[in-house]
Amino acid sequence: MARLPFVRREDIPTELQYVWDAVARDGGEPPNIFRVMGNNPHLLRAYLRLGNGLWNHCGLDVATRELAILRTAILHQSKYEWHQHVRLAREAGIPDEKILALHHWRESPLFGEAERALLAYVDAMAQTDHPLQSLHDELARHFPPAAIVGINLLCGFYAMTAKFLGAMEVPTEEEFVGWHLQASGPRP
Repeated sequence: MARLPFVRREDIPTELQYVWDAVARDGGEPPNIFRVMGNNPHLLRAYLRLGNGLWNHCGLDVATRELAILRTAILHQSKYEWHQHVRLAREAGIPDEKILALHHWRESPLFGEAERALLAYVDAMAQTDHPLQSLHDELARHFPPAAIVGINLLCGFYAMTAKFLGAMEVPTEEEFVGWHLQASGPRP
């Protein structure tokens, strides 16, 4: 169970219930992360606005974006983030073999040059505020400045999200897909 209560729609001020409605699944409950964040509905709204902006304008295609998010989840040991984004990566057409290879991407032949530059940068972002110039330069060989801004903000956003999820002990909605994707469950 999470450290804070899961809020219900009626717990949120009327003027912010549209936020709940926007993230509710098929008219049901929103994902657990939003039910916990709903304890502060103004910040939930702000979080969603930033997250949506990053998703839609980070300068990466959906599959590449999901590789960056999944690697961030690994580095921050965020089960919830991993669980949610495995599904999204699959929906983006990334095979399980490649998703699993993110655990040891440096040794894997499944990643191209641009993906390797991205993953090296994501790793550095998890370790320091100042990635080496050589990592930045390699990233810049493959991505334009707008995408580099997006990559930096995306990594920071999902690192923050991982910290929130861990601190609040937010559980996954279904059985955890597993770090090695061994849990049963629907696959696209």
